[in-house]
Amino acid sequence: MDPPLTGPVVPALLRQLNERTVLAALQRHGPASRADLCRHTGINGPTVTRVVAALIEARLVEEQEPSQRVVGRPGKIVRLARDGVCVFGLVVGPAHSEVVAAALDGSIDPTDVRPFATPRRYADLVSTAVRHARDLMARRRGTVLGLGISVPGLLNRREGRSLFSPNVHQLDGRNIGQDLGDRLQIDCVVLQECHALCWAEQVYGAARGVADFAMLDISEGLGLGVMQGGRILQGRSGLAGEFGHLTVQLDGRECGCGNRGCLETVATDAALCAAVARRIGRPIEIDELVAEAQAGRLRCDAELAAVLDYLSVAVAGVLNVFNPRKLFIYGRLLDVRPGLFGELVDRARRRALGPNFADCEIVRARGNKRLGAVAAAADFATSGRAAGGG
Repeated sequence: MDPPLTGPVVPALLRQLNERTVLAALQRHGPASRADLCRHTGINGPTVTRVVAALIEARLVEEQEPSQRVVGRPGKIVRLARDGVCVFGLVVGPAHSEVVAAALDGSIDPTDVRPFATPRRYADLVSTAVRHARDLMARRRGTVLGLGISVPGLLNRREGRSLFSPNVHQLDGRNIGQDLGDRLQIDCVVLQECHALCWAEQVYGAARGVADFAMLDISEGLGLGVMQGGRILQGRSGLAGEFGHLTVQLDGRECGCGNRGCLETVATDAALCAAVARRIGRPIEIDELVAEAQAGRLRCDAELAAVLDYLSVAVAGVLNVFNPRKLFIYGRLLDVRPGLFGELVDRARRRALGPNFADCEIVRARGNKRLGAVAAAADFATSGRAAGGG
């Protein structure tokens, strides 16, 4: 039997736990007074004062004057640091990637975004990301607390290794977090892109304070992230959520995974672009498609109707299987014309079980993968654990 913890160990652990609790409250609630932090955390006033002082000394939080006049002597507002320290994010996509620098509160200056075409060779992807990160380090001239990396495909969370990425095969078998960490000499945390979206929505979006929700990513592929009891559903090795690789057309188009007729080949931004491209005889990306359709220069009613039908199958499947309190949908195809989101919800209502549909609020996602990578880096840097728990 181990001896009980005594001496300076227990106070040190309590200080660390209190610091993490205060930082988590600032992430979820935004800038707050010390009194607000007491209410958010349940920690008493003197302890919150000591914790805030320690966090200020560590340059993890800053003080600011209250924005509104109040009666009496106003207390200063505490916020996550915006100066002196920062976190980096890397988002890897099939065609486009980007490196960003952000304050701990998630604020990003547009000049701190470095987009680039995703190289086909893994070595080129790493070297390009390193080059942009070093450029941002020189520009920011502050301490970089960590790098969060959003990647598509199957990610073994325990190892941080990409096992199989149907749309970015250069990641297959690679540990991009370890490779970038070695080159940049900073701590890295890697998360699957749907988990990045969940993290972004919970920290910066409409899922603050929501412990049970699902995130359906319908951009390049179709991925699913599920938050249950405040933790991301990982599966045994972090491989849960590959909803897009359910077969829905036995003789359908070939998918990047090697199968045919996967849901992501018929129910995503990329699927809509592929269908329109076949008709117009040239490639088209979703941003151009949306802009052309909104301007009335491109009609895609038939292709859009087919994609909405299959997407409603995906939405109904998530509601029936996971029964989330909220379902967030991330993608651009719903911007093609006004009212499309309502059409999707109506189609999903007809396909889902009635009680499951009635029990869930379906909304558009506010966050993005960039914010998810940044949120993961900030959480890892301030709490020493990977985003989402496990």
